[in-house]
This record gives sequence, structure tokens and C-alpha cells, in this order.
Amino acid sequence: MSDILCRWLNVEVRLSKTVDPRSISKDFANGYLIGEVLHKYQLQGDFDLFLKSNTANSKLNNFTLMEPTLQLLGVSLDLSMAQAVMREQHGAATRLLYQLFILLQKKRKAGLTGTAMEAMQPAATACLHRVENDIYSERLRTVVKREADLKLQKIALRYEIKGREIYDKSVMAHFVEEQRRQKVQEEMRLQDIEKHRHARRKQHEIMTRIQTAIIQIPKPPPNRTLKAMEKQQQNRKKQEAQKVHMEIAQFEKIRKKLSPAGGFGTSSLSEAPRSYGSQLQRPEELAQANSEYIQKIRQRLEEDATARQQREKRRRRVLVEQMKAHETQEEALREEQLVERLTRQSQLERRLAVQLMQLRQQKDVLRQNRVFRERQYQEQRLRDFQEALEREAALARQASLDHAEETRKEIEVHDRIATERAQARYRKHSDSCREILEQIVDLATKAGEYRLLTGNLIPGKLMREWKELMFCGKPLYDSGSLEELPADPTPEQFIEVEKQEILNNQDYDEYMSMTGEWTWPEDGETKPPPSNNNILGHVVLRLQTIVNPPKPDTLPPFFPRFTLKACVLGKLFSGKTTCLTRIAKVHHIHILSANVLIQEALDAHQLGKLGRESTESCETLPTKDIDQVETDTEMEEESSQDSGPLAQEPQQQGAKKKTKLSVRAQHGAAVEKFLRKGRSVPDELLVDIAVEAIRAIPADSGWILDGFPVDLTQAKLLEKALGGSDTGKERKNKRSNLSVDSNAPKEPPPPSPVLDLALLLDVSDDHVLDRAAKQAYEEERSGPAGSGEESCAPAREHNVVIARDKSLGKRQIQHRITAFQDTWPKLEKWFSGKQSILMRLNAEMSEDMLFRKVESILYQVMMQSEKGEVVVLDSGKAPAVSTALVQVTPVAVPAPTESTLTQEGLTPAVKCSSSKSNSRSPKGSQSNIEKSTSEGKDVHRGAVGRSRTLSIASSYENSHGGNTSPTEPLAPTPGTAHWVYVDEPLPKEIPEYLVPYWENVCNSYVTNVKAVMQNLRTERILIIHHLFNIREEFKQYLRRPDLKQEFVSQWQQNYNSIPKDMRDDEETKAELHQRLDDLRERLWDICDKRKEEAGQERAAIMCDGWLEDHTAVLINHFSTLMQVEVDRFQDSLRLLRDYYTGMYKQVLSEAGPEFTCIPLLDIVALEEPGTQTDKSKSSERVTKSAGKRDSEGDEKKKTKVVPLIPRRPPSTEVASMKQKGFQDPDEKLLHDIYQTALTAINNMVSVEALQREAEENEEAQQQMDRQRLQRMSQASASAAAAANSGKDKKKAGTKKKGPPSPAQEPSPPPAPEEDSEEVCKRAIRNKIRQEYAAALDHEDSAVKVRVELVKACALCMVRVLHRQAEQAFRTMEEWLGARFLSEMNSIDQLAEVVRHHIESAAKLQSELMLVCTDFFLNGDMRVVVSPPNPPRPAPLELPTDSTLTILQLEAFYRQLRKVAPTGVQCSTDFWEILQEITSLNMGTNALPDPWMHISESQLVELVSTLTQNTEMLDWRQFLLSAALPWPTPTLPQLLQVLARFKMADAGATGSLTEEQYLKVELWFPSERALSIPEDLSEPLPYDRLANLRKFFFLLFADPNCSPARIDYVTMLLYFAAHPDPMQGFVRALSVVMGQPLRHHSSSRLLKSVPYMEEGLSESTELEEEVETQGGPRGEEGVSIPALLRAICHGGAWEACHNRFHPNWKSPDEYKEDFVKVYRELGYKVEDKIPFSILSQHPVIQDLIEGSAQYQLIDIHRALQVQQSEGEPLSLMVS
Repeated sequence: MSDILCRWLNVEVRLSKTVDPRSISKDFANGYLIGEVLHKYQLQGDFDLFLKSNTANSKLNNFTLMEPTLQLLGVSLDLSMAQAVMREQHGAATRLLYQLFILLQKKRKAGLTGTAMEAMQPAATACLHRVENDIYSERLRTVVKREADLKLQKIALRYEIKGREIYDKSVMAHFVEEQRRQKVQEEMRLQDIEKHRHARRKQHEIMTRIQTAIIQIPKPPPNRTLKAMEKQQQNRKKQEAQKVHMEIAQFEKIRKKLSPAGGFGTSSLSEAPRSYGSQLQRPEELAQANSEYIQKIRQRLEEDATARQQREKRRRRVLVEQMKAHETQEEALREEQLVERLTRQSQLERRLAVQLMQLRQQKDVLRQNRVFRERQYQEQRLRDFQEALEREAALARQASLDHAEETRKEIEVHDRIATERAQARYRKHSDSCREILEQIVDLATKAGEYRLLTGNLIPGKLMREWKELMFCGKPLYDSGSLEELPADPTPEQFIEVEKQEILNNQDYDEYMSMTGEWTWPEDGETKPPPSNNNILGHVVLRLQTIVNPPKPDTLPPFFPRFTLKACVLGKLFSGKTTCLTRIAKVHHIHILSANVLIQEALDAHQLGKLGRESTESCETLPTKDIDQVETDTEMEEESSQDSGPLAQEPQQQGAKKKTKLSVRAQHGAAVEKFLRKGRSVPDELLVDIAVEAIRAIPADSGWILDGFPVDLTQAKLLEKALGGSDTGKERKNKRSNLSVDSNAPKEPPPPSPVLDLALLLDVSDDHVLDRAAKQAYEEERSGPAGSGEESCAPAREHNVVIARDKSLGKRQIQHRITAFQDTWPKLEKWFSGKQSILMRLNAEMSEDMLFRKVESILYQVMMQSEKGEVVVLDSGKAPAVSTALVQVTPVAVPAPTESTLTQEGLTPAVKCSSSKSNSRSPKGSQSNIEKSTSEGKDVHRGAVGRSRTLSIASSYENSHGGNTSPTEPLAPTPGTAHWVYVDEPLPKEIPEYLVPYWENVCNSYVTNVKAVMQNLRTERILIIHHLFNIREEFKQYLRRPDLKQEFVSQWQQNYNSIPKDMRDDEETKAELHQRLDDLRERLWDICDKRKEEAGQERAAIMCDGWLEDHTAVLINHFSTLMQVEVDRFQDSLRLLRDYYTGMYKQVLSEAGPEFTCIPLLDIVALEEPGTQTDKSKSSERVTKSAGKRDSEGDEKKKTKVVPLIPRRPPSTEVASMKQKGFQDPDEKLLHDIYQTALTAINNMVSVEALQREAEENEEAQQQMDRQRLQRMSQASASAAAAANSGKDKKKAGTKKKGPPSPAQEPSPPPAPEEDSEEVCKRAIRNKIRQEYAAALDHEDSAVKVRVELVKACALCMVRVLHRQAEQAFRTMEEWLGARFLSEMNSIDQLAEVVRHHIESAAKLQSELMLVCTDFFLNGDMRVVVSPPNPPRPAPLELPTDSTLTILQLEAFYRQLRKVAPTGVQCSTDFWEILQEITSLNMGTNALPDPWMHISESQLVELVSTLTQNTEMLDWRQFLLSAALPWPTPTLPQLLQVLARFKMADAGATGSLTEEQYLKVELWFPSERALSIPEDLSEPLPYDRLANLRKFFFLLFADPNCSPARIDYVTMLLYFAAHPDPMQGFVRALSVVMGQPLRHHSSSRLLKSVPYMEEGLSESTELEEEVETQGGPRGEEGVSIPALLRAICHGGAWEACHNRFHPNWKSPDEYKEDFVKVYRELGYKVEDKIPFSILSQHPVIQDLIEGSAQYQLIDIHRALQVQQSEGEPLSLMVS
């Protein structure tokens, strides 16, 4: 529409400005272009008066000028429309232009000019338009404000806002000052409370110390009896009583001498002996009486002293008065004497005296003037001072306001940052929850999907995999393909790789632990998982230790003993530095701040620079590096310590001082280097500076780190620097290590934390901002002095240079708070979780209270640390350093080797003792370590049990069965905890070759096992999907379409084409039965053929070879796993063989040519040429050569094709398998593969055994040869000895004859030195063979268990696959049989239905449907044409009693409107019309029976009732009464409907169209839920209320308007009628006023009428309802126009004037009467009088009582009464 208007305005009208659819509202807002359009059409003659600007005055002028022209055209430019166009509301200008476009087009077609249109307009209408134009102009001026008013309003608004801001600032300043004062008072009160509490606590502590310091002296044991002790106590009490009595008597004597009154003393003295005599036996009562007596004495003495003082005061007062009187008398006497002397002086003296008096007076005047001037000066100074104070106060207030504004902005920034952090946390939490929920949904959908695939039998393995992926946070569904992984994979492919790795690790762990899927089958024998091979673990660990010797453990750094080691952390302005400064002053604890240490390092660097510059000219020696200087100073310190501590003490102190200065200067240089580059100080350098400062702290003192560390990195570095332990080391993954040494050294326990306490001073962010703002405010107030002090103070943060710009510090507050919030969670986890030293303290308190709290916490920590040290010393444990030394010492003992034995020439026992002695010497052990490391020998001895040396002799004796006592324990077996391993030296090449070889073996084993597991998972999923797919495909195959329905449809068509007379013939029926049998036979043939085809399809699926192929693939996977186990066994065998052979042989034996290969099934032999599946890739396997590895690794790997075996054995082998008990050839293949692997393992073990036996035989043969040579040498030696002895005998006999000496046996020759060496070597070789055999046996049993488990699991999985396939094929067969039976049953059902129709000779109306296995009659499809249903009759209203129908009412309305269009008719004419309608001869019998049988007298009475003593009658009121019954509205309902009408009347015209009227809800519902009859022949129920609603519009609408409009106020005045006319008038007046009015009738006549009582009660109820709904509110007054509108309602009042009726007057007469009434009541004519006052006037009461036009007459009740009275008359006449 906008385009059409723009085209019209730009092309046809050609306005001065081009109109754009987007700016049409803005262009026409001022009305200038609208006036131009009217001017173009020659309608606006005064267009030159239009203004083009956009001001308010221009708009007012333009719209005022154009309104008459638009009114002439018929455009309703009311106030709301004009205001909408001025305000540029969307669509307002477009609607106005569209109306103009339509009307101007009509004007152009009619050819009318503006003058002609004005001439054609009636005079009355033109006058009315002028009046409306004046009213419009006035209202428009009130609505649209002038430009000056708008400007004035803006200026007033601006000043009002400024005044409000000034007032808010003043109020806020006062409020802030009051809050500050209250806060200061509260803080002072808390400080006082805390002081009192602290004083009480100190007093309590002093009392506690006193109590603890009291020495309890034990009483000596009793030496006497109890009776003697009691007598002694009684005597002592008697002596004391006598002594007191004597003292009292002495006191009474002295008092009697001093005081004249002696009555008291006498009585007391007389009473004392009696009391003493009577209470001598009761010491408690005697003591009480004595105390009372003494108290009385003291009281009397006090009274006497008080009286004496009073008497002394009175005496002194009298004396003073006497002295004053005497002085007064003397003064008067002196004055008299002076006067007498003055009167005696001469005239000259009098003149001089007068002059002197004048001079004195002048001086007094001068003095007074000077004092007055000084007073003026003082007041001026005071005024200036007060003005200065006020000026300073104003400046302070302004500064405080500025400070408050800055604080508010800081808080806003902080709140925004906090909100962003909270939103970030919420988003993170929401993302986590969403991910978890998505994973749960994925798990549920995955489970549902696999329930469909597996028939509600989900494998447990799949559930475990899904749970593992869910716990790891990985998606369950595949997001990327891993078939061809590119060089740059996508994130989805990375996720898939991670998922596969997780599942591979899970499967590998289950395989190694034999759990989950790799458990033993239930029907077989269950074996535990193979245990760890300790021998192999020891071998691997020793080889790794030789190749990569472990670094010796570094001792923790040495620090002196400190009483306190703590750090205090917290946010900025949390009070850390202030509190710690006070603690340092009070308790002399060293506070280490990072910024202070950095500043000191920089100062030291600067001093070092100056020192070097001053000494460079004097020094001639070359300068050294700082590190070299430090090392030299350390060496000098060590040498000085060795030479003597007393002599070198000065040198040590100087060297230490020089070292500290040099280190600090070095740190300062590094800091300056980083700061000059604009970077922060590194954490490592900060920690070094802090540690160096800690070293400088003296022993037995404490230190606290202020605000350090600030993040987790600094905390870890500090822990490492002070404790020597690196917490960042990661533990190695043990999954790739196939064998572990059980005796390997365990990891040391985590060290204790180096800090005793980490204290957090916790404050809120708002508190930090408040403190920062207060400090900034105080600094501003303090002036330059405070700024100078601040510039000298060090900075508070560690990695920021001293901030001299205060604005920079203010800007950094938010960032530093945010940085603390980012780094604190990790620090909190570190200090509270791992070290458990964190303590929190709320620092939102005063400085004194915070100081006391921190002081108490530090004191508790110091006490706990001291107690912990005492416990350690009492328990007898050594310190940590000594423990570390003890643990390092035994490991460092070197191993005994063959070379050492031969070089030292000692026996094994001597060697063992020497090794033990060396183990006690740390220096010797360290030298042995260095020596063995340099020679390339073994330095690691394993666990604690294997750290001692090898006792060769004992092991040899035990192995050869030497002399052993029966009490000795059995020898330990290899691999146990008590077994001592053989650790002989190895050549250097063997460990360097075997360590990477074993790592490659472990990695290959793990990788191959995981690859097999991944292939098995893929195969399992493929099997599940394939079985589900073949079932679904077969199901769809069974549901394929056929031709049965076509045959049935053709047969039905032929059957229905037979005429009806022929269908009754018997022969025709027989023929039809025969045709039906033929049809059934044909349908059966189709079913048989489909069954045969489905069976063939099932057989094809079963014989497609898929099951055999995937069974072979599974067997190949398990065969690959067996190959992996065999390869691992062979690799372990070679490792052990090379290791143990290398101990006693210099040259290793050559390895076999290749590894053992287990055959695979040939799965590609039967496939078509040219096709290759992914499963065929496993037919080849790369095998590694077992030869020696070259040092450079350039030798290529040898590959060999794995042997293949046929998948399907020949028929002869099948028969032999059945004889052996194998029902399935796949089981036979698995068994053969298992036997192949087992045979290969046994062959390798047997080969090793044969080699070991050959070596033993060779050694035995060599030993026998050596023994034979030894015996031969012994025999020759004995013969030579015998010959020598015979010669000696001969010589002795010749020299001396005597008795013969006994014959001396020849002593055996000494054993050669080689015998001990051979024995030792032989013992070592035997032990090596024993260890090797044990390790080989363990590996043999382990690999056999693994291979057997693989075979068992393979058999189980193959059987499960066959069982699932058989189940799927069986299910397909069941589906096939069930479908065939269902089709046959449906054919039989069809035959029965058709036979029934044949016998009954009826047509088949509905279509016969034979769909798949179902037979049914399609009711929607009619084969025979059926007749259409008759249309439903229109709803009809039936007359009931005397009630007229809506059609009768409309007929009445048309007739009466034709006769009397004005709505008022003479009563005679109306009576004639009723008589014509109700007469049987002239009427159309269109009225109910009670109307048709009415008599003339009854008609006359009815008309008189309606006219009510008037000549004219309102026929609308008659039709309204005739339409009864309709819901009678209450007064609130009438007012609600009036409000709805006014809301619908947007233009406030007072009338509505029919469309608007029907949209408004009346007091009764417009629509009701009516029951619709199911029978189509019955009409719909008639809705009388909806049609009554339309009839009411027809009755009260003005038909002359186009379209017809209804005056809704007039309509509601008709409905305000009531059986009580007074209530009807009140209701009508309420409708006119728009609010409820209340009136209580006091007429006695109304109370006498019976049915009027009902009306009164009803009106009372209505009034109560109005009160309950409206509630108590102020009553609005009634104006004269409202009274006239209510009184003059109805056409009968205006058309008839009865001079005999007192109330029938004209409106002017009524107005005169109302004016008189208003004046009588004291109101003006234009005022409004409350109805409660107005209704009390007699004139108004007469009007209310005589208002008959608001009386609702029930015609139907009158007809019933008349008929009941007329029936007896008719009977009597007859």
C-alpha cells in the first residue's frame, strides 16, 4: 500500500518533496504535505498560511487549517488521529493518506469542486461542522504544547535534575558521615570489649601460672594417735580464745579512758565472760560472736570519727565568718580615716588631684579604645579563620563526594567483573552438565539400539566398553573414520583415536588379569593368572641399571633449625604487611617480603657496581666470574673448617659475608636485567632470592613470607628449594613393562612440608575496595608528606617495580584481585590437600584484633612444632638426613667378581668379611662406586636382601650336599625373597644390546595384543550388525508384493457384474462356487511358490560363506594372539640365555635363523580374483630375525610369509575328526593351531635343556680330566718321596745305630691355586643354570596358560558365533512358516465371506482386500455406488407458551417500523395493529396460541398497561417486553458492558457498528456448547441467546446510517428498566453517570404491592452486589445534563405532553426545575450534587417515583393472568 501511495504522490500529485515509503511518517508529521495534496486538488484555498517547519506551532497551525477540508471530504480527523500523525506513529500517516486517496479519486470521478461540495452540504451540517472545528481547535491546542512551553519544560527538567543531584549529594554526604561516625563508635566499642577480654585473659593466665607454680609439700606421716592430735588442737583453740579475750579487755580499758560514754564497753565487758563461758566448748560460735563484736566496735568508732569531723567543720565555719566581719569593720574604719585626711588637704592639692583624676580618665579611655581595637582585630581574625575552616570543609566535602563517586565506579567495575566470572562459572558448569546429560542420553540410545540389534541381549563386554567411554568423557557414537588417517587428522579423528586407545587399554588389562571376556569358561578348568617372573624382572632391572645407572640421591639442602616457618597470603589490602610488621616488632620474627628482597638485591647490585668501579684501578689480577668467586669462597670455608674452627673463625665470617654480598649482587643484576627489558621477574629467580634470605636468618629464630608464593609454580619451586624434593616428577607407566622385580627399591614416601603454616587472611572484595578507597582518600588528605613517605616505601607485589604513580595502583586493583582469584584455587588445593598446613582467618576486623588472632595462631603452630620434635627425639628415631645416609650406604657396596677374587688372592670367606667391613665405611663404599662405574661393572645390587655379597663357599656346599646339620633350613628356591641372585659382571656390549631389545619386545607385545583386541571388537560389532541385517532383509523379502490382490479384485468385479435375478438362480450359485474354488486354488499356488522362493533365499543366505569366512577371520585373530605369546616367550628366552651365558662366556652362542611362526587359515583362496577384503590383510605377518643386532642398526628386517593351512579339510580328515570327537572342523583347526604353538614352545624348551645338559657334560668331562691329571701328579710325587726316604734311612743307620724311628707318612702335596678358582667358577655356573632353569620353567608355564586361555576363549567365541547364526537361521525359518500359515488362513477367510454373499445373493459392497497375511473389507472403498445422505435441516425455533420466536419478533419489528419509523406510536393505532394480527380471520396465524385467543378487552387492558396514562407508546419497549424471557442484567453488569462498549468505541462517537457490537461481550455468553445430534435427519439445536443478541442490534440500531450504528447508551437505558420504576430510574441514571448510585425507597405504596416486594428485595441484593464489587469509594455528583438524559429517555416522553399529568413536561421545563433545585440546595448550575443529597429533594423524589418509562412490564405474566380470569367467564357464558 505504501508503494501505491508513494507512486500517487510522486507521479500524479507531484509534491514538492519526493516521498519515500520508509520516511512517510516523518514527512507528513507536520501536516504541510497533506495541505499541499489538498491544495493540488483545489480544496485548500488558504495553503499560503501553512508552515513548513517541524515545530509544535507549525503542526498546530497546519492541522487546524486542514481539519475543515478533511471534514468536508468525510475524513474523520479526530484528536487521536491527529496526535498519532504528529507523533510519527507507524501506519497513522499511511491510513490517513489512503482515505484521502480513495475520497479524492471519488471526487475526481464525480467531477465536484470544493465550492460545489460546500454548496451541496446542508446548512445544519455545516454549522455543526463549524462548531466541531472550534472544539477540535481548542482541544488540539490543549493537547499539543507550544514550542516555548516545550523549551521551558526542558529547562525546568534540566534544573530539576541538577537540583536533585545536588540534594542527593548532600544527603549522601551526610549519610556517609553518619555511617562513618557510627562505624568508628562501633570499632571503639569492639576495641574496648577486646581490651577487657584480653585483660581478663591475661589475668586468667597469671592465675593459672600462679596455681601451676604452687609447690605442694607433702605432709609428714602421722606419728601420734588421733586422740592426742584432737587434744592438742583443743588446747590450741583455748589458748587463742583466751588471748583474744585479753586483747578485747585491754582495748575496752583504753577506750573507756578516751571516751566518756562507757555503757557500751561495760555491757560488752559484762557480756564477754558470759559468752566466753557459754561458748567455750563451741569454737565456731565463739569466732562468730567475736567477729560481730569487733564489727560493732569498728562501727562505733567510725560514727565517732564522723561526728568529730562535723564538729570541726562547724567550728571552722564560725571562725571564718567572724574573721570576715572583723575585716569588714577594719576596712570601713580605714575609709573613714582616708576621707578625713582628704578633706584636710589644701586647694592646690585638690586641683592637682582633679588633674590627676582627669589624666587617669584619659588613660582609661585610651586603654578602652586599645582593647576595643584589639577586640575588633580578634573578631576579624576569628571571622577569617571561620571562613577558612568553612572553605576547607567545603573542599573536604567535595573531595569526599568525588571519593564516593570513584568508589562507586570501582564497585561497579568490580561487580561487572564478578558477574562475568560468575557467568563463566555458570557456563562451565552448564557445559559440564550438558555433556554429562548428552552422554547419558547417548548411553540410553546406544543401549536401545543394541537391544534391537541383539534381541534385548546386550553383551556385557559392550556395556563395559560404553561405561568406560562414558567415564572418560568420550562420545559413544563414532564421529570420524579411521580407515585412512591423513597426515593432518581432524578433531573428530583425534577423538576416535583416543577412544580406540581407551578401549585397547581396557581390553589389554582384562587380558593380562584374565577378567571380563578373558575369564576361563565355566565348563573347563579355571587357572589363576600367571604370577610375575621375579628372575626375569631382576635381570631386566640389572640390565637397565647397567646401561642407565641411577643417579645418587641428592641430600636435601641444609638449613639451621627455625622455630617458625610460615607464609601469610591474602588479597590486596587484607592487612598482611601491617599485621606482620607489628609481629616482627613484638616477637622479633623475620618478615621476608618479595619486594623488599628485590629492592635489597638491587641496592646490593648498585653498591657492587660502585665498589668494582673504585677498585678496578687498584687491582691487577684478572677478574673472575661470580660463580667462580663463589666456589673459591666455599672452598676456602671448607679448608678453614678443616684446619680448625677457632683459628679460622674471623676468616669464615668474612668469607660468608663476602659470599652473601656477591650472591645478592648477582641476583640484583639478574633482576635489573629483566626489569630493564620490561618483563616480570622469573619465579626461579624469586625463589632463589627468598632462599638466600632464609639462609641468612640465624638459627633458633622464625621467619614468615609476606604474600609469597602467589601461585602454584612458586609454591612448588619453594618446596623443592627448601626441602630438596621435586614434586613435579611423574610416575612411569608400568603397562609396557612385562616383568617387574618384586624386590626393587620402593619409592620413598612423600617428604613432610617445608612450611609449618600457610595462613590466609580472607577478606571480601568489597572490603578490599573500601580499604583501598580509604587509603587513597587519606593519602590525598595527608598531602605531599604522605606521598613522599609512600614513594620511599617498597612495593607490595613481588614482580612489579615500585609504583610511584598512584593512579596506576588504583587502576591495577581490579586486575590484582582478579589475578588472586585465578591463582588461589590451585594454591588452596596445594596447601590444604597435599600439605595440610592451610589455615583461614577472616581479616575483616580491626588491626589490634587481627594482630592478636594471628599472634595466637603462630604461637599454637610454634608449640605444635616443638612438641613434634620432642616426640621424635623421645622415640629414638634419627633425623631425616642421617636416615637418608643410612639408606644410601648399603646400596653403594660393589659386587664381588672373579677378577677381584683372583687379584686379592683371598678365600671367599675373607672376601665376604672384607665386603662387610667396607659396607660400614661410607668413604670406602663411595670409592668403590666410582671405581666400579669407571670400569663399566655392575653397581646396583637390587633390593635390600640382595645388597650383600655372594657367599660362594656356602652356596657350593649347599649345592653339593656338604656337611649340613638337620636343623638347618631348606635352601631357598630361585625367584623367592630369600634367594641371592647371581650378579656376575657382563661385557659392556651385552647390556647395551639387550636393554633396547627388551624394550622393543615389550612395546611390540603390547601393540600386537591391542591390535588383536581392536580387531576382535570390530569383528564382534560386524557380526552383530550382519546378523541383524540378514534378519531384517529376510523379513522385507517375505513382505514383497504379489499378484493375489489383482486376482481377487478381478473376481469381485466379475461377481458384481452379474445381475441380481441371475444371482438367485441355483445354477449360477454353483457356477460362482466353482469360480471361487478356482480362485482359491490359484491363490494357494501363489503362496506355495512364494514359500519355495523364501526357502531358497534362506538357503542362499545360509550358504553364502559369510559364517565360514568370519569364523576363519576370528580363528586368525586368535592365532595371531597365540603368535604374539609365542614371540614373547621366544624373546624372553633369548634375553635370559644371552644374559646368563654372558656371565661365564665371552662369546655368545649363535641364535636360530628365525622365529617360530604359527600357521593361519587361508581365507583368500576361495575368493574371486581381483577382490581383496580387509580381512585378507592378516594373511601375512612380518617376523623379526633373531640374529645379532648391528651396533649401527643398519641391518634390514627379514620378512617371511606365514604358512597357510586350508580352511576346509578334505573328506578323509573330516571322518577322522569325527572319530576323534571333534564335531566342528573349526574346533579341530583351533586345536591344531594350539598344538602347533604348544609344540613350538616345547621344542624351544627342549632345545635349551639339551644345550644345558651338553654344557654340564662338557664341564664334568673337563673336571674328570683334571682329577686324573692330579692323581697322576700325586702318584709320581709319592714315589719320589719314598725313594728319598730310603736313602735317608741308610745314611742314619751308618752314622748311629739305635732303635728305628717310626716311619713318617709322606704329606700330600699342596693343592694348586687353580683349584679354589675352579670351585668358585663351578659353583657360580651351577647357580646360573639353576636360576636360568627356574626362569625358563616360569616362562614356560606362563605362556602355556596364556595360549590355553586363548584357545578356550577362541572356542567359546566361535561357538557363540555359530549359535547366534543358527538362532538367526531358525528365526527366519519360523517367520517363513508362520507367514505361510497366515496367508492360507486369510485365503480361507476370504472364501467364507464370499460364500456367504453367494448364498445370500448379495453384492460385495466393500472392496475385498488381501494384503500380505491379512484379509479385511475396505469400508472406505465402495464398489457399488451408495445413495447420498439427506442434508441436515436448518435449525428451527419452536414456540413455547406465549413467548415469541425470533422470526415473529423480527416480523413485528418490520411491521411496526414501517408504521412508526420514529419508534413512537399512538396507542389507538397500536391497538388496531394488535387486533389485526391477533384476529383469526385477518391474521396469518404466526403468533403463539395465547396471542391468537386474546379478546378485545384484554387487548385494551394490555395497551393501557403499556401506555401508562399516555397517548403515545414506545413500541421498542413493547418488543423488548415481548422478547422475554432473556437474562436480566444487574447494575454492575450494565456498567461493565458500558465500559466494554466505550473501549470498543475508539473514536468516542457513542455508537458502534454491527461488527464492533458483536465483538463486545454482553452480560450473557454469546456462544454456548450445544449438543449436536448424531442423526443427520435431525436439525441442529437453536441458539436463542445468540439470535437475541442480533435482534437487539436490529431493534435499537439506526437504519438511516450506512452502515447501521447503534447508540449503546440508549440501548442500555432500555435494559435498565426494572419491575420497580424507582430502581429502574436509579439504574438508568447510573448508566448515564457511568458509576453505580444507591437509593433507598421509603414509599409505603411500593411495599403494599406483592410483586414489588420481590423487586425491592432484588434491588437490595443488587445494591449489596454493587457494594461488594465496587467497594467503598467517593460518590460522584450528578449534573443537570445527566438528569435530563435520564428523565427524557424514550420517544413517548418527547411526543406526548399531557397537561393533566404533573410530571409530563418539556426538557426546558425540566431544566428550569433542576436549576431551581440546585440553587435551593446551595449549588451552582454547573456543579455536580451527590445523589444521596439530590435524592432527598421533594421534586427529585416525585420524578423518581413517577418515572414509568423505566418500569419493565412482563407481558407474558399479564397474558397468563388474563387467561386465568377469562376462562371462567367463557364457561359461564356458554
